[in-house]
Amino acid sequence: IRYFFYNGGNDSMDTCNKISKFMQKAGYECRVMGVPKTIDNDLYATDHCPGYGSAAKYVATATMEVYHDARVYDTPMVCVLEVMGRNAGWLTAATALAAYKGAGPDLIYLPEIVFDMDKFIADCKKVYEKSNGKLIVAVSEGIKDKDGKYISEYGSDLAKMKDSFGHAQLGGVGQVLANVLKKELGCKARAIEFSLLQRCAAHWASKTDVEEAFMAGRKAVQFAVEGITDHMVAYERTVKDGKYECNYVLVNLSEVANTEKKIPREWINADGTGLTQDFIDYALPLIEGESKPPIEDGLPRFAKLKKVLYKAD
Repeated sequence: IRYFFYNGGNDSMDTCNKISKFMQKAGYECRVMGVPKTIDNDLYATDHCPGYGSAAKYVATATMEVYHDARVYDTPMVCVLEVMGRNAGWLTAATALAAYKGAGPDLIYLPEIVFDMDKFIADCKKVYEKSNGKLIVAVSEGIKDKDGKYISEYGSDLAKMKDSFGHAQLGGVGQVLANVLKKELGCKARAIEFSLLQRCAAHWASKTDVEEAFMAGRKAVQFAVEGITDHMVAYERTVKDGKYECNYVLVNLSEVANTEKKIPREWINADGTGLTQDFIDYALPLIEGESKPPIEDGLPRFAKLKKVLYKAD
């Protein structure tokens, strides 16, 4: 094996970096390349990550659909949308794209901002009373209070469990907050967890994202064949004649490993409950276009790869 490509996010790039260093120490010639892939969009040194544009497109679209469904009835309707995001709120921020189109959440809470339950209740009461009982809130699964405690832990033992990388297993914050609002507002409050759907909804993938992801893999192979190793392919944003363009550059794996990129504070509004136009301008080009999957009998046709085990000579 002379070429090794590792596709993934922060932890994967850390693993890729360790493998590269091990190969070098062992004196084994192998070109190791990292290929970014994470809907969390939190990889350092790249403008954005493969997968994010498609996931953001789905999150924004689903949010718009929830918004319109919530307004079908005249009765009060409170919805708490729980979106993936441990320490960085890029995916939850995508709900702001729905708000940009006039059909999004009233309030957005991200991990980048310390969560205060009293302020949250006050924010929600203000909107609820002003909008005749209609309220939609979007929250990242990883929001924490001032003591660093996950809000999901307020009503669940789930966050005390660990995943294979030693991270807290998150989920359930939407229901925790829905229960709080049900008590405080005295009305029905529904928690909607996008869960796995936000990362596997291939039927609504961004064409821009799909094309860039393909090129990221292609560039990784091209660079490796040219003799480059111990690097990750990264996206570099440029604007040419007023139009968005993506270039492919190299970043040393040691710079990327276990380093998170969070949403800039200046892209979050002063109150910490929404996004500014800077984020909208950043995200819109990434969700452009529709990647249409092949359809068979009215359903998507998925590729089935045959697994062939490698046998050393």
